[in-house]
Amino acid sequence: MRKMRDAHSRDLGLRPVLPAFLLGFLAVAFQIYLLREFSAEFYGNELTFGLFLGSWLLWGGLGSLVLPGRRSNAWATRLAGLYGLAVILFFTSLVVLRFSHKLMGILPAELTGLVPALGFALLLSFLLSFPLGHYFVLNAGLLGGDVPLVYILESAGAAAAGLAVHFVLIPRFSNWEGGAIIGAGAVILVLVGMKPARSRPVLTAALVFAVCLAGFDLPAQKSAWKPLRLVEAEDTPYGKLQVIRNEEQVTLFDNGLAVFSHPDAGAAEESVHFALLQRDGIRGVLLIGGGASGGAAEALKYPGVRVDYVELDPAIIRLAQKHLSGPALAALQSPRVRIFTRDGRSFLEGTGDRYDAILLNLPEPATAQINRYYTREFFLEVRKKLAPGGVLSFVVPSAENYISESLGQLLSSLAGTLRGVFPAVVAVPGGNCVFLASDGPLSIDPGRLSESIVKLGLETRLVSPAMLPARLDRRRVDYLAEKLSGPSARINRDLVPVSYYFHSLLWAGQFRGIESGILRTAGRVSSIWILDVPLAVFALGLAILALRKKHSAARFLVPVAVMGFTSIVVEIVVFIAFQARFGFVYGKIPLLLAVFMAGLVLGSLPARRRKRPGRAGLPAVQGAFVLLLLLTLKSLSGAGGEIVFFALLLGFGVLGGYLFVSANRLLLREISHPGLGYGVDLLASFVGVILASALVIPLFGVPAVILRLAVLNALCFAYLLVTSSKI
Repeated sequence: MRKMRDAHSRDLGLRPVLPAFLLGFLAVAFQIYLLREFSAEFYGNELTFGLFLGSWLLWGGLGSLVLPGRRSNAWATRLAGLYGLAVILFFTSLVVLRFSHKLMGILPAELTGLVPALGFALLLSFLLSFPLGHYFVLNAGLLGGDVPLVYILESAGAAAAGLAVHFVLIPRFSNWEGGAIIGAGAVILVLVGMKPARSRPVLTAALVFAVCLAGFDLPAQKSAWKPLRLVEAEDTPYGKLQVIRNEEQVTLFDNGLAVFSHPDAGAAEESVHFALLQRDGIRGVLLIGGGASGGAAEALKYPGVRVDYVELDPAIIRLAQKHLSGPALAALQSPRVRIFTRDGRSFLEGTGDRYDAILLNLPEPATAQINRYYTREFFLEVRKKLAPGGVLSFVVPSAENYISESLGQLLSSLAGTLRGVFPAVVAVPGGNCVFLASDGPLSIDPGRLSESIVKLGLETRLVSPAMLPARLDRRRVDYLAEKLSGPSARINRDLVPVSYYFHSLLWAGQFRGIESGILRTAGRVSSIWILDVPLAVFALGLAILALRKKHSAARFLVPVAVMGFTSIVVEIVVFIAFQARFGFVYGKIPLLLAVFMAGLVLGSLPARRRKRPGRAGLPAVQGAFVLLLLLTLKSLSGAGGEIVFFALLLGFGVLGGYLFVSANRLLLREISHPGLGYGVDLLASFVGVILASALVIPLFGVPAVILRLAVLNALCFAYLLVTSSKI
């Protein structure tokens, strides 16, 4: 099979570097915006992220394995039109996602299982990632079969897209507006830089579509939310906020999930009063989340109380001040309330104040990001910032009278984690379970709490003398305590987010799909079968390959696959560790990605410049992977500051770029397929995303994953040493 060296880029009137750079830029920009919209429609936790990213990598890898037909020249000359078609498909995918609930025949914001999410992820990724993967092959043809150069340019484009989208577009424009700017900008670059003649109608259509997309964002959202009434929407760096009004009730949705409804006296009262009624003379209260929904107003009912209210997204405060009324709005404007818009955990670690009560009013640990507020490490920090006898309180969804196995696992994990930090822990039964923890005595006796309510003259509806005896019935309290006292409760930690897994299992159990069975089975299987047996099988396969007299192209594809798998898992690991240690600093996540992509460029350049790949080059780089993984294992605590994580990702990028280019140069000597190595890289990354984000990290933790990655790379290192004499 001949190599693709017959494309005539000069005849096309284009700059040779533009198409490959634009490929990386579009691929990452499309991925970011589709993932943001996907999160808003399909309950954006790491499980759904993994489904979408995995589907994207799967189809991209398969697309790059497809060679063009015999008329490769003709396909290459139409690349400009294909980019225009990709932009149109991207816009179409955004529209499909916007109306996905209507297409499924369900109400807006109604929860869906993993099966529908997987279906949409596979469909949309096929429409976009499959052709983009194939465009890698076409770009190689345009550049005379220079796969390393295409890889370098694509990586540079990807890094540029990450920075531009996250730092320039997302803070200023909605998802549809930002997507329209990306699409229109790409079309203009193609028109100016590639000067296509036959493709102008397609590119013109893409420009018209971009204008329509930007102009019809809010009307499309209102149409998608019918029969509910959407009154305002805003895309922020942290999610999609949408305000729904039904008569006098206002509900704020964040990525399709209700953050709060107002008025909702019950939710606000139980988040505040069970904690503040524990002590007389409470003065300082830290409220992490929930202040806009009435939590701050309830806390101000106590004389002399001052509230520090921390909210991550300033847009929530802005929308609340615009749409709320009465005491909830007055509380936000009260001089007794200080509002801080920053990450709650970072605020707690940085403040020098100590509080009589810390009220955690956040969603349950449904994501790895939220889970970091329910870990042993966070609870230890809370105890440091509580005054003697201070109280921690948080609320998670529960059940009135029956605790299922999945719910019991989640609640007992949270209770066990609390008991490892605080000597006193109690739980209030009900549709929501209120956890209280302190280093002093705690009481949920209805008589005592009612007496305090009367003494303070509190006006309450649900946490009231009339309602408390039924909710705090001794049988209900004892039943919940029994469910929470299991000796096998697993401790939730920053780097072993097991409560996030238990919540995923509880969530999946709401649907009649296979997701619940898969998650439940995985949780019951020993780590030996999930982590160690696959390594043993891999070692056996490498041994068989090494013993063969005739070494095939596998000796080049194996390190590429191991690199792709390792790199994507390391990225996930670093994001989780960085977030747990330094807070949810949203802008730094894309910077981490950009640093990794820059590392790919830096590593690829010297590998491409070498006249001949050295015989010992691949084993040396593979050995460096092992050393860097061991260094990563030592750096998970965050010692050394943020720069350590940036340096780690840069190092992995450099090694990955050098290994990919070196291995591909050797591979192309034997197999004239410009997309084979790239496809194997993406397919291995697909496996890594699915396993790491959904199962392995939540169940077994980051350190266990890094250790197995080191073993995996050590096995590959040994294999390359044995076979290097044949290179």
